[in-house]
Amino acid sequence: MHYSVSSGGHVGPHGVTVSATAPNVIETLAPAERAGANSPPRILIVEDDYFVAIDLEHCLQEAGFAVVGVATCFEEACELAAAQKPVLALMDIRIAGARDGVETAIELQKLFRIPSIFATAHSDAVTRKRAEAAQPAGWLQKPYSSSALLYAVRSALSID
Repeated sequence: MHYSVSSGGHVGPHGVTVSATAPNVIETLAPAERAGANSPPRILIVEDDYFVAIDLEHCLQEAGFAVVGVATCFEEACELAAAQKPVLALMDIRIAGARDGVETAIELQKLFRIPSIFATAHSDAVTRKRAEAAQPAGWLQKPYSSSALLYAVRSALSID
């Protein structure tokens, strides 16, 4: 597999593009949000394919992460983010509704300081350029392995 790397990022050992410019997720949290060090990191999944979403949720939970919910569209993602306060979103670009995953990731970053990892089959140069405003924590090119998913999440959270 070949992955393109935009400036400011690097390809990790699982072929995952990891952002060097996005801030460490844990460092961006307010002190009260960081205080729950014993609880697992909370992750929001934004994916409108039911089977993909269930697989992602299972993989993340098996690895010890807390999945706060699965959103299929912009509105659901914003509602879940406001209510559940995840530290990271796993974001598909093509989602249900009028607003896509790029717009959703930009809004989550702007309103809640929640970075996104884009997990998508749509990572062409134009899409990547649009997504820069969301300050993505990484990119996963579909199809990807569970090890690539976990590497991207752990890298975004700075967990070894």
